Amino acid sequence: MSKREHEKVSVFPGNTLKDVFDVARQTKCGRLASLEFLRVRLEASPPSLPELADFYRGLGLEGLGEQRFAVGATEFELVPGDGEPFYHFALLVPGDRFEAAREWAEQRVQPLPGGDIDRVIFDFDHWNALACYFLDPAGNTVELIAHRGVGETGAGGPFAARELLGFSELALVGDPYSMARELEPLGLRLWAGTLDEPGQLAFVGEKARTLILAPEGRGWIPTGSLE
Repeated sequence: MSKREHEKVSVFPGNTLKDVFDVARQTKCGRLASLEFLRVRLEASPPSLPELADFYRGLGLEGLGEQRFAVGATEFELVPGDGEPFYHFALLVPGDRFEAAREWAEQRVQPLPGGDIDRVIFDFDHWNALACYFLDPAGNTVELIAHRGVGETGAGGPFAARELLGFSELALVGDPYSMARELEPLGLRLWAGTLDEPGQLAFVGEKARTLILAPEGRGWIPTGSLE
């Protein structure tokens, strides 16, 4: 199964190209030495914030404040937003720790069905990656993804949240071709997906740390929920 066939959309409606500078490490010349998500802000309705914070705290994420958490290299913050936004995002698991991470997640959440293996694991063979999904209390679709050969530690035993390497995927929604042209001067180029077929996804950046350029109106894997 290819990621392109199954990944419907990963949407952060508030993201703009300007936000790329807030989540990616830059060199002095203005080009990205590598893509690494440093700060991610997730908007939610104000009444839901305490429950969301308790949920992510319950996963074992390191707290940096009342509604801020460390996820590997990423600082993850819950902030108030209008309406009831919901998102999809991916957290990066060491390439040799997926099965342990899956067990860790299933002890705390209900995995979403629809995968290739055991009905919950998605095998993205074109990426040499495995993934599974679950929902948080706000209806956000959270993905755990492990790319074989990326961030492997040789660790054994039960998985812990501190082993997460950071955020792996974030999306920009709009016209993928136009966004790709604006990102190219930063050194961010297409590495998977396509810009040539309407309605398809384009993956820009690098393996395991990628911006997803998504057209409006695509559903999210595996729920099919629309933006």
